Amino acid sequence: MININLLPKSLQRVREPGYWRVLAVVVPLAVGSVLFSISYLTNQTIANLERDVQLRQDQLALLQPFLQEQRDLQARQQALRALIAVAEEVRLGQVVWTSEIPALLEYVPAMSDDGVTLIDFRSLNLRSVYPPSSDANRYEGAAIVSEASISGTVRGPEVLATFVRNLENAPDFGVLFQNASRQSEDEELFTYNLTVGGFSGAER
Repeated sequence: MININLLPKSLQRVREPGYWRVLAVVVPLAVGSVLFSISYLTNQTIANLERDVQLRQDQLALLQPFLQEQRDLQARQQALRALIAVAEEVRLGQVVWTSEIPALLEYVPAMSDDGVTLIDFRSLNLRSVYPPSSDANRYEGAAIVSEASISGTVRGPEVLATFVRNLENAPDFGVLFQNASRQSEDEELFTYNLTVGGFSGAER
């Protein structure tokens, strides 16, 4: 049987190929699959990163006691270094007083012929000076490593003047005269105050 379509071409029914229908179904499915794959991979990556971060945080939490111990040890090390530095400074600046005092006493005027002590030390305060320091107004600008404040009594101003002069001429000492005053009960007895600087070990 032969079918003849007598309708104008504009009204005739056109039959499209079937592969367009297949494409209309396959393309959206393919795009959806790609988008789903990208979303899945992204979610997996984020999940892996979150697990990695959590793992690092757990490891850090486990290491915290050791890190705190290390910080404590470093703090103790710094404190020990500071103590060692202070000890070294003290060692370098120490004054051997057992040799300083006898050397100072060598310049004390001798006793009188009748055995009376001409000068005494009622008070003797010693201090070390480190690093050695100098003052243009003290000890003629010489650097000192020790300083002694001396007070006591002396038989007459001539004895005190002799002691001060001896210290002024000494190679290891310098002197600053403070004051002297007569004792009311004994006209020959004076009280005095001196400051003596030691040059031992310092450049003069």
